[in-house]
Amino acid sequence: MRTTVSHAGRRAVLSAFLCLLAGCGLRGPPGSTVAVASEGMWRSLHRPRPEAIDPAARVSVSNITVLNEDRAMDVAISLDIGLSELVSAGLLRRRDVRFVERRRFSEAVERERRGFTASRSAPPTGTSPGVEYVLSGAWIALGESSTLALRLVEAETGVLAAGFKANVPSDADLPAVARLAVGSTLAALQQIGRRPNWRDPLGPTSAPEEYEASNVPTEAVEAFFRGVLAEDRFDWEEARRGYQLAQEIAGDAFFEPAAALARVARLRAGGSLGASD
Repeated sequence: MRTTVSHAGRRAVLSAFLCLLAGCGLRGPPGSTVAVASEGMWRSLHRPRPEAIDPAARVSVSNITVLNEDRAMDVAISLDIGLSELVSAGLLRRRDVRFVERRRFSEAVERERRGFTASRSAPPTGTSPGVEYVLSGAWIALGESSTLALRLVEAETGVLAAGFKANVPSDADLPAVARLAVGSTLAALQQIGRRPNWRDPLGPTSAPEEYEASNVPTEAVEAFFRGVLAEDRFDWEEARRGYQLAQEIAGDAFFEPAAALARVARLRAGGSLGASD
């Protein structure tokens, strides 16, 4: 007798298997659903942030809007935030640009201004080094194709430093779109003389100037987004689990979670939002 398994059933089996790999059976404190990492594991994740090379520009990522109705994720996160966080992770690991955290830092500063008490796990706000250029844009679906339109604006004057567009497939994967955004930003900085020479250890595929599929499975992207949601709550354990699960599913093809994991470890150890840790 032949048994057929639905797509949902296959995903459930995969999730259960990955859960075993990730150690889901280990529980943390009462009420926790996340395996608690040892201090030794946290120390192994704690890597210093790459030091920017002069004259690397200080760049922040504003909202990158996803106007593509065919895109959907099985996780409660805005795709605008998800795509922006993938771009941020791609910039954070580089030395030829200085990524400046804006979203979490601005939210923390506003909470302080209003007199709200921060959660016990929240990192110190710190002081931002200031932003020179702000990256924003939209991914817009147009029938069978779509367009990624981005703007790099001078933060102090609001003057457009560079604008660029690229055609991508409507079913393009999110990591590939994010990497194209990083590559386009670096190309723009090169044109205005603000990109120092640096050989990216991952090579040109990590920041291409034309669309290249990443082949990162959707399940890995969803795990990354769960890590983002947990990091926004300053829930370090669940953020770690989300990012590590993304790595386990996708392997070396998905390098953005490694940058996010190192950031989480630095913040957990006392790093500040203003220092873009």
